[in-house]
Amino acid sequence: MNGERDTHTISFASLGELSDILADSDEVRGITAEEAAELDDDAIVCWCNNVTAGEIRAVISDGTANSLESVQRCTRATGGCGKCLGTVRAVVSCALHAE
Repeated sequence: MNGERDTHTISFASLGELSDILADSDEVRGITAEEAAELDDDAIVCWCNNVTAGEIRAVISDGTANSLESVQRCTRATGGCGKCLGTVRAVVSCALHAE
């Protein structure tokens, strides 16, 4: 790069920091709790990892997951581009409150 500084690279201290930044963007605000409750089980909520609303509800109802973080670990939801974070968060919240 002939001594030029790469100004196109962004560094983040952690994936959590990136997640916080994405959560503040309009693209990942997601859906309302009411909309989450109306999603069919086969509705894909994370396209990068092909995770459905039903998969999220299942890991919560069977006790495998009990938080957004544990749903992320179990299903890989939000593990790609992160744009689904708001929607996944709404589905998780709705499922947890249904328990």
